[in-house]
Amino acid sequence: MTARRKGLLVLLLAWALFLGLSSWDSDVLPVTRDITQVKLIRTLALDKGEGAALRLTASGNLQKEGNSGQSKPPLVLTQEAMTISGGCSGLQQQSDGFVEFGHLAECVIGEELAREELLQLADFVARDFSMRMESKVFVVAGATGEEAVQGAASKSSALTDRLTAISQNRSMGGRKWPYTFRQLISQLEDNGCGLVPVLTLTDNPDYDPEGKGEEPEKEINLTGLAFLKEGNLADFLTPEESKGAALLTNQDQLDMVELTLEDGTPVGVQLVYAQRSLEPTFDEDGRLTQLTIRIKAKGELSEVSGPVSPTDAQSLEQMHQGFSKQLRLWAQATLDRSQQEGADFLHLRRELICHSPLHSGQIQENWDDWFPEITLKTEVKGEVERSYDVDRPIEEGAETWSKDKSLSNS
Repeated sequence: MTARRKGLLVLLLAWALFLGLSSWDSDVLPVTRDITQVKLIRTLALDKGEGAALRLTASGNLQKEGNSGQSKPPLVLTQEAMTISGGCSGLQQQSDGFVEFGHLAECVIGEELAREELLQLADFVARDFSMRMESKVFVVAGATGEEAVQGAASKSSALTDRLTAISQNRSMGGRKWPYTFRQLISQLEDNGCGLVPVLTLTDNPDYDPEGKGEEPEKEINLTGLAFLKEGNLADFLTPEESKGAALLTNQDQLDMVELTLEDGTPVGVQLVYAQRSLEPTFDEDGRLTQLTIRIKAKGELSEVSGPVSPTDAQSLEQMHQGFSKQLRLWAQATLDRSQQEGADFLHLRRELICHSPLHSGQIQENWDDWFPEITLKTEVKGEVERSYDVDRPIEEGAETWSKDKSLSNS
């Protein structure tokens, strides 16, 4: 076959393909949309409804006002329905454009709904192709998700702006924010327990109800973690327990640890590294009797006040000991709460099965009976470092600050 005939054959095949595509039903091909008519939803709030089972509140980014370039409050849509999918469909009818959930960044759940219907939400997100598994999940303490959306809306901000800032500030030195739908589904699939971050709403002192709407009505803050049990929100952890949970799950490495030396001198140490390991103890019958959790942590000296010198050996000893003790207290408080509530929200069973494959069958079968009775023990090996020393050469100072000190509970 000559080159001319080959070229003609390619053109005929291309033309036949074009005719075939052009004759397809319009429902088969993707629907073209004007980008100016697409409403990108960035935050979805879910609450218990009054007349229906659920109330959905959807919000986007700040909007632009005409060609002036000035911002106006974000689009906020609300809808009540018996199901989440029905609510999302209803939201489409309220907008003058196409409501797109493919860019959803956060889901905010009111406390009342989170205590009853968290599994339904996880199931919907897992099934609906338009929802993003990497969307962040938050629970609002003592309020509704709609109150958070409406309270954060102003000409200068939307709720998604505040939640993005929160996740970036607490993103463990560049790692991804861990509390997403993907993680939530993984936790609930394992044992029905897990952790979710908690938001609180407070009145904004700069808000002027008769002003121009420049400031939001509410301040949104991250105050800790809550734990899930049997697929729903069970209770909130204390600030100390929240820090311990973040430490035990290797999810928080930018927290400040404040210490007090024996003479009353305050010291600030920034936690920059933490890693944990498990050491189970089984009796001769293969029963788990004790679980020791060892944590290796590193901190950097941020501040020391008063006459104390950071090169003084006794002060260094107290810093090492105090740093280790504080981390141990946080971790032990979290373990005790988990055991008291009968909620393995740290997923120790799953980790033990991988750690001790020879005992995996017994752990799987007897964990619910063992967990309330086993001894949970923590040991912390803490190290406080500083990159330079104002009183000594760098080389000599580096040797001083590289000492390891450990403190374990007996």
